[in-house]
Amino acid sequence: MRYLLLLSLGLGGQQWTFPTIPAEKVTERLRRIERGENAARFGTLGTLFTEAGCTGPALEPQMAKGSKVPNLVCTLPGEPEGKWILVTAHFDKVRAGAGAIDNWSGASLLPSLYQSLRAVEGRRHTFLFIGFTDEEAGLVGARAWVKANQKTALKNVRAVINIDSVASGPHPLYVWASKADPELTQLALQMAGALKIPLEGMNADQVGTTDAAPFRAKKVPVIDFHSLNNQTWLWLHSIDDQLSKIDVGAYQSAYRFLAAYLKFVDEKLDAPDRSVTGALK
Repeated sequence: MRYLLLLSLGLGGQQWTFPTIPAEKVTERLRRIERGENAARFGTLGTLFTEAGCTGPALEPQMAKGSKVPNLVCTLPGEPEGKWILVTAHFDKVRAGAGAIDNWSGASLLPSLYQSLRAVEGRRHTFLFIGFTDEEAGLVGARAWVKANQKTALKNVRAVINIDSVASGPHPLYVWASKADPELTQLALQMAGALKIPLEGMNADQVGTTDAAPFRAKKVPVIDFHSLNNQTWLWLHSIDDQLSKIDVGAYQSAYRFLAAYLKFVDEKLDAPDRSVTGALK
């Protein structure tokens, strides 16, 4: 596969490998931000997915009631009878600023995470990478997906991993601890420790909510990754939300962590040999 690298780390006393793409490619996708209308951002995200190898019936728009712009769903199959893991980020923005932190920082990671996970053989779960529309208008895309699937596909969703506003400073990621599923949190802590990437809990209730909320309301395990603190959350929904506010090194670390984390979650979630410990600070 083009751009593929294989990284190795010590995990549980053994060497554990995971595929990534080069850091410069991850950054290049971030910098292809569309500053215009949300429909244009949808189009750019679709182009990035296509370039990453998600094409044909695997990549499809799904209309969201209440929005003129659809959700974008890229499906990566796993075991036919396996559960699903959703990796989500909204691509829309408010009028002020470029919407770089909130949330092109999350949306532009989805194609790179798809590309790296596609190289993993023997996936236990089917992964849906979803770019949600109109989060800023009231979680429209996420609510529409849950409502449309609540009697069918929702029962297959084992976890939702939501990425919203990352790398807005030197600290790559926080976990919204009060909203996060304990099992998903423990897996994140173990992987962060192995990668030597700092991971702490930081609740963001003062900011609002995220696309994970409609899933959590249906008792689906969720985890939100962000990088907001008492300073950086003030940049959201303002003229200050620009690419210049994103720490490129932290952004690349966030990608590397998430690429490893998705593979780790796929292996360990509900596995009989799973053994993890840890707690957020």
